[in-house]
Amino acid sequence: SSLTYLFVGSDINVDIHIVTTWSDCSCMIFWLFVADAVRPVSGSLTVWLNHSQSSANVELISFLYDGAKVAIDGSIDIWLHLDHVHARLLEHNIVLGKNISLKTLPKLTVASHNVTAAHGANIDTLDQQKLFYMMSRGLTKEQSQTLLVNWYIEYVLAHFKEIGDKEKKRVYSTLVK
Repeated sequence: SSLTYLFVGSDINVDIHIVTTWSDCSCMIFWLFVADAVRPVSGSLTVWLNHSQSSANVELISFLYDGAKVAIDGSIDIWLHLDHVHARLLEHNIVLGKNISLKTLPKLTVASHNVTAAHGANIDTLDQQKLFYMMSRGLTKEQSQTLLVNWYIEYVLAHFKEIGDKEKKRVYSTLVK
């Protein structure tokens, strides 16, 4: 069985817990959020893999504007005596402003031996060469930033073929300034 989740938000404080309930369970989770001076974000996302031959792929993507206050904890816990478990947790934090407070803690707890697992976090600005290229073609800095932010959103939405235009517009209206 395969499950795919998409969480989108701003000005949120949430704790999400997902537990696999059988072998051969696969889950893919994306969490897109935007934060600025008036929309803080805090929360945690925990995935417990407690059956063999299960997997989790988790990506947390944040867009951080001026004055953002963010505290996010993502974790995957792999229980004892499991075989053929795959886990991946990545946190992408895209800095688009100044005076940002960011606490991020990707955590991977592995209690079994036969697993493939990885975790990490990056804190980065948008690619300056790409911004320069777009601006040299006549786009403003804001338009160039919006195009690059849209790329991240499209990357995530490509995993959700069933999302219609109305839902996509709501995602964009929540995330793009």
